[in-house]
Amino acid sequence: MLLELLDQRLPRPDHYWIAFSGGLDSSVLLHALAGLRDRLAAPLSAIHIDHRLQARSAEWAVHCRRQCAALGIPLSDIVVDAAPRPGESPEAAARGARYQAIAAALGPRAMLLTAHHRDDQAETLLLQLLRGAGVDGLAAMPLVRAWHDGWHARPLLDLPRAALRAWAVAARLHWIEDPSNAESLADRNYLRHQVIPALRARWPAAAANIAHSAALCGEAADLLLQQTRRDLAATLSVDGRYLRIDLLRRFSPAAARNLVRLWLRTRGVPPLPRRRLHGAIDQLCNARPDAAVCISWSGGELRRFRDQAWLVSGGPGEPPTGLIEWQGEQLALGAGLGVLRRRLMPGGIDTRRWQQGRVQIGFRNAGLRCQPVGRAGSRTFKKIAQQFAIPPWLRDRMPLIYIDGELAAIPNACVCEPYAAAQGQSGWVVEWIHD
Repeated sequence: MLLELLDQRLPRPDHYWIAFSGGLDSSVLLHALAGLRDRLAAPLSAIHIDHRLQARSAEWAVHCRRQCAALGIPLSDIVVDAAPRPGESPEAAARGARYQAIAAALGPRAMLLTAHHRDDQAETLLLQLLRGAGVDGLAAMPLVRAWHDGWHARPLLDLPRAALRAWAVAARLHWIEDPSNAESLADRNYLRHQVIPALRARWPAAAANIAHSAALCGEAADLLLQQTRRDLAATLSVDGRYLRIDLLRRFSPAAARNLVRLWLRTRGVPPLPRRRLHGAIDQLCNARPDAAVCISWSGGELRRFRDQAWLVSGGPGEPPTGLIEWQGEQLALGAGLGVLRRRLMPGGIDTRRWQQGRVQIGFRNAGLRCQPVGRAGSRTFKKIAQQFAIPPWLRDRMPLIYIDGELAAIPNACVCEPYAAAQGQSGWVVEWIHD
């Protein structure tokens, strides 16, 4: 069954890595796969993380090395600092340190195999339920997920803890008993020792049924994600930089919240707290047209501009006061100000003027004016920014192109006279890429 699952239900990696703690569950997975290694699609190794949280952790590392040596399985043995930060639980700190170390050790297209089983799945769903999780959280642990440059799979997820123990006893395995697992202080251990036994006493199939519910929630979460991705794609601007609020208003409140949650997740920022998200949707969609909407949280800011919702990540530093020399095709500005790139296109800045002049980057100053190509007379920077829909919070941080000390172009907007390429000729078009 295990070989069939690896071959038919999981992706094909370049390397299998077993997360080996030395405990019962991971010992069963290690020995089971050791017996199948000649039929696996990729090499097999193990990795052990010593958190230094138990007095005997060094002895456990020795045990893991001996077990792997006896089976002929290569082992990477890593020591981590799992001390919790202020306000962080010891369990979360250990888990974070463990997975960070494993991710750094595994190569690309590797598959991490962990020995989570059906009882772990039931505990996870109950924990998520008690935390008020939605359908994503109630899906608990998936069989496999994309992880860093490879995958994280749980091939024992359909098996109960009792089956693993019976297998280990029958195979006469030796494993480590972590004394902290017998305590009920941690939430998961409390569920394991107090809550789930009480549920089983009344409903013998409780763990199996809870795990089945997690699988159904996983299917529902996948379907919801597919729909929300379609909704997000239809609501994003063509360049993907903002949400169109006129389209966001067409969704139900629940669908709009799902859409914004996914948008924030795809942008890699922390989620808005649930109550803040409700208020944010209301402000973005229903505040009066001239209101300066700004929702701030640890992930950044949501701002509204011309019926557009923009995500402004953690604010960059103040732009430099002097001029920056530009040579080459691309210029990284630093200080969170993004990157400038140039490319030859019809129009743009005259290549001869660019080559013969001194090209520098500056920023907005009082009284700044420009005569956009094809327009009569000069205009203030503010008027140009309004014309080209440059959001107000970007205007002071927007890099401007100067040639020989004169404003020559406003990236993503216009070229100034007399620096434009002749009609029908290609010139340097400058693109500003920013968060």
